Amino acid sequence: MECPDDPPRRSLYRRARHRLRPLLTRPLLAFAIAILPRLYLAYMWLVWRTSTVEDHGYAKLIGIRNAHDGFVGMLWHEEVFSVAWAYRDMRPHTLASVGDSGELITRMLQLCGFVVFRGGSSNRASRRREAVLADMVDHMKTTPLVVYGITVDGSKGPLHEVKRGALVIARECGRPIVLVRTWAKWNLRLPTWDRMAVPLPFNRIRQYMRGPFRLPADADDPIVFEAFRRRMEDELCEMAEQSLRF
Repeated sequence: MECPDDPPRRSLYRRARHRLRPLLTRPLLAFAIAILPRLYLAYMWLVWRTSTVEDHGYAKLIGIRNAHDGFVGMLWHEEVFSVAWAYRDMRPHTLASVGDSGELITRMLQLCGFVVFRGGSSNRASRRREAVLADMVDHMKTTPLVVYGITVDGSKGPLHEVKRGALVIARECGRPIVLVRTWAKWNLRLPTWDRMAVPLPFNRIRQYMRGPFRLPADADDPIVFEAFRRRMEDELCEMAEQSLRF
């Protein structure tokens, strides 16, 4: 007959595991932050170098930025793997979470020339998002030619549902909305909530743009704001469907 596990020993094991985990996690995290962003740059350089990249409106973004003193770009979270590289020429601003994964993503974005605001999920998520949103509004109002690129269904979904933040920034700053999408014919789809797309080398890549769109003058009215939000959601879904037609 087997004896049951000894509760004191099991408790000792749990305490030891709890104390050792940070000692192992921190060096691994530091290593990942130091190495993975540069591996990302090398991989995306290979993808772009070996692929045909087709312009479906992307080249107009510089003109829109200059004509309107910036804009708020909206895209779906499923293409977030390509974001840092695909939009680097715009030197945009964006938002990343405050967690460990956010630190890694921030490093990737910064290597591609992004300005990164930190916010996102936490026990005080709503308070942090409001503070970061206010910082982003102030920055756009006081800095010329700011371009924001925001994954509007991130960072945890629901998938393909436009959240309010990007629209609030555009409304408060008086800037237009631009919808963008970079999509490859062949992708590796990861088992994440958004089925994140990793473009493969030797590919065909298309860069789409729609806009600029202006929020209505009476967008302070919740009904008007919601109607415009749904319109942008429909436009993004239509552009996503269009991008699949290779």
